[in-house]
Amino acid sequence: MIAGLAVLSLAALSQGTPAARWELGGDSAAVGEALSATLVVEHGADQRATLAADWLAADYSWLELEPARLDAASSATQTRWRVRFASLEAGERELPRPQVELVELDGTKSNVAAALARARFAPALFEGEDAPRAPRDFRSADADASSADWPWLLAGGLAIAALAGMLGWKLRGRAQPVSQEPSAEARLAQLGARKLDDASEVRELYYELTALVRSEVDRRAGESRSACTDEEWVGRVAGTLEAETARALGELVANARAAKYGGARPTEWAVREDLARAEKVLRASQPPQRSAA
Repeated sequence: MIAGLAVLSLAALSQGTPAARWELGGDSAAVGEALSATLVVEHGADQRATLAADWLAADYSWLELEPARLDAASSATQTRWRVRFASLEAGERELPRPQVELVELDGTKSNVAAALARARFAPALFEGEDAPRAPRDFRSADADASSADWPWLLAGGLAIAALAGMLGWKLRGRAQPVSQEPSAEARLAQLGARKLDDASEVRELYYELTALVRSEVDRRAGESRSACTDEEWVGRVAGTLEAETARALGELVANARAAKYGGARPTEWAVREDLARAEKVLRASQPPQRSAA
């Protein structure tokens, strides 16, 4: 039975101060098993948070299973990245503490690190075991006096290796529970149904809209561009789209920037047009359907 994952400590956030923390999505994990988590960064409304694509590359005791992608639940003062990684070491561990870069409107940059958090990771156990096996010696104290048993020891070692390989194959093939999330198109429809009574709600909608489009286009392309500004991201994505769709994407991002940072208050009709532009981009980013053989 796989031991549960226990978060042992998490630093508290300071009110109004940029800070980052982990939110764990699972309640159990073993060595090599996927851990779903969300890196949450609190910051000012006039700051933009970016996370380097190689945020986990320097620590070889962790394995990144999926690139970090921007969560559509991000807002004007909170940026969220969803990640999946695994520990390659057992025991109580301090979770990674990635450095997140904050960029002011004038280009000034600063960094904030994720708050300290610890977790326990259990080794995979054989069926019927409830604790890791103690190390076992293959040679007795007087083994040097005789080598007659070496064929049996070799056969035993090979058998253990074969069993370990079969167990690893079963663990890798074991289906992981997958949470059913609404599609990008469904989330876009939810944004379209939202009531916009004041400027702050309009600005919030544009934050969620751009986060949704960026994360979904990157996911479908299999490439993480979360470290890019909106303008840099458009420049990299536009070349993969037809001219009309690329123009719609540029107009969407320009309108969103004016609403998020420039104090613009688009009309309800203008918002609907931008939602239509987002739908056009998402439709164009769909992978081509394979024809049946």
